[in-house]
Amino acid sequence: MAGRRALVGAGALLVAATAAAALFVPAAGRFLVVGDPPAHADAIVVLAGSYPDRILEAVALYGDGLAPRILICRDPDTAAFRRLDEMGVHIPRPYDLNRMVAEQLGVPSSAIEVLARPGDSTYAEADVVLDEAVRRGYTKLLLVTSKYHTRRAADIYRFLTGGRIQIIVTPARYDDFQAEHWWRDRMSTRRLIIEYEKWLTFQLVDRWRLPQRTWPAAPAGQG
Repeated sequence: MAGRRALVGAGALLVAATAAAALFVPAAGRFLVVGDPPAHADAIVVLAGSYPDRILEAVALYGDGLAPRILICRDPDTAAFRRLDEMGVHIPRPYDLNRMVAEQLGVPSSAIEVLARPGDSTYAEADVVLDEAVRRGYTKLLLVTSKYHTRRAADIYRFLTGGRIQIIVTPARYDDFQAEHWWRDRMSTRRLIIEYEKWLTFQLVDRWRLPQRTWPAAPAGQG
């Protein structure tokens, strides 16, 4: 009798664990993906790190008339790229490819700009982007990145802006990240694990250790 009760208890525990997994495991993927309703902005910003999924989304937003410019973030040069330059071998960087995609899809070259400075992390890249936004007087940015990267990117940019610049986040629809079934796909699983590590590092360490942006003082008589 005791053995039967133990077996029934183990079966009930297994059923409960399976039900919990069915509920919470997909939620782990969905949590990383956030998106805002499309809205007009001063510029569309394409974050570095993946192509052509992000630039495809940016071109679609530009085609919808949501912003007059596409700003492409610059990837940091690697030692291998620098060595190729020294050897006289010049190949397109990822940001060059993004520009080429946008131009071939009909975006005028005058509406596309690669930012001059690279950032070696999402946080450092945000500093570059926001420097440009402040310099140009932008108040709204459409931020385009891969699905799994949207929550962290939104948190970092909104933390740094402190509400001074409106950040509208758009996940790239052609990103292959499988939010609902991430555990079935090796690449999605890898991205989820790495992204949670980076998101938690920002939440628990970086946002308390790294400084917020300083903003130019408002002219006398303005708030």
